[in-house]
Amino acid sequence: MDILKTVKEIGFFETGYNLTQVPKTDSLIRRIERDMPFPGESFVSEISAIPEYLKSLGKSKYLFLTPEIALIERLSIPGPEAEAIIVIPSDMDGESVERLSNNLPSNMTVSLLQEPCFPDPFLPYNGVIVACGYMAGSRPMVLQETYRLINHYCDFHGQMIFIPYVTLPNAVRYYGWLEANYSFSTIWRQEND
Repeated sequence: MDILKTVKEIGFFETGYNLTQVPKTDSLIRRIERDMPFPGESFVSEISAIPEYLKSLGKSKYLFLTPEIALIERLSIPGPEAEAIIVIPSDMDGESVERLSNNLPSNMTVSLLQEPCFPDPFLPYNGVIVACGYMAGSRPMVLQETYRLINHYCDFHGQMIFIPYVTLPNAVRYYGWLEANYSFSTIWRQEND
């Protein structure tokens, strides 16, 4: 089981939700925690709280730097202008892109955008960029592809929000993860909802 490959195709929150639906064994936790933190007890309630927070921003376009299927499914906003856009890293293979395309939520407009393009019109008044990963102490940690996308889209003058799927109290860094050295507009925490 390549857990990070699954994350890259359906996102941290859908992967985490699926993990909470299977019996939690020490073996499963050890296998997952070789690559990333295992979701905590409050994880499922946060999946609903995060989209509510995003809706409260009053934006109509959400540019996700990871394919957060679970959040997008719950983000549905009334009105034809609401849209979720998932950035596809330039190095994602065609088979993975096809699987992602087949898993797009149908309860709102969702489109895929190939890096390095920028959606049009996507402006600070109508859009927000969402990056996901985990918090290690006070450090936002992201996968390498997300790190590159943050650097590519960092000139956006609107809000760029970091949403951790897990918050760890210590500065733990998993292999292949990078610290996002970017001043996010907001780093979401449960008390923000």
